[in-house]
Amino acid sequence: MISRLCSLQRKVNLPLLFLPVFFLAACGSPPLRQPRAMEQANKADQAAHRALHDGDLMRARELFRQAILMQQSLDNLPASAEAAINLSYVSHKLGDDGAALLLLDNILRQDNALIPSELRTSAAFRKGIILADNGKVAEAELALQLADQSCNNQCVYTAGINNLRARLALDKGDFGTALSTAKTVINAGAEKQEMANSQRIAAAAESALNHHEAALLYYNAALELDKELALSARIYEDLTGIAKVLAKLGRKPEAEEFARRADAVILASRELTIKSEKKATP
Repeated sequence: MISRLCSLQRKVNLPLLFLPVFFLAACGSPPLRQPRAMEQANKADQAAHRALHDGDLMRARELFRQAILMQQSLDNLPASAEAAINLSYVSHKLGDDGAALLLLDNILRQDNALIPSELRTSAAFRKGIILADNGKVAEAELALQLADQSCNNQCVYTAGINNLRARLALDKGDFGTALSTAKTVINAGAEKQEMANSQRIAAAAESALNHHEAALLYYNAALELDKELALSARIYEDLTGIAKVLAKLGRKPEAEEFARRADAVILASRELTIKSEKKATP
């Protein structure tokens, strides 16, 4: 019907005012596309996420760098900050923590009015994780405080922030605080990855407190979730944790079996990474 009316309008030059509005829309030009530069920037970001999902970290790094430059050329500060946070994650995975921290500090130094609070929270949270991974507990706590201020206990990073707080307590030997904080995340029903993290922290705290049977329950819960998420590095941590607890309980054969499984996981994961890197090398 619409196509016939449009055809009739063209043939007899029917004035447009005699056509209903919804017919005008159908007869008009196709909807305007995004400006080319904006479309290219979005495509680079999407391609970077696909590469990250596929485990191609080298390609993801280059594409996120490209996305940052494209967004900066358009003065799109929130989008360039988001790409920089993603690049910091990739850089950390590649072992370039200096570059990762520099990216995050550049975001945190910018005017609060220019960067949305959620992105500031994400940058501070990511910085805290990198510092914690490097054993810099005091500096990680400062980053955690900044993330807390930006989040104000009501953002998507609340569970992650609490897990980081529990992890830092664990690193300081405050096992009771680590356990209670991890349980807060568990009881709140976080999404799978943060739930697995909290289960793992709770397991380590229970083991340190010599509550080994409880530790096994938490480690097994974490292992089940990490398998669902297909996170090899986390599966390795869970299996290793279980092996250590079983050894403390005097269950040597079982401990050795879990240790062998952990070794198999990490060796296979490293081999896959090496093959992926060789494939990405020109």
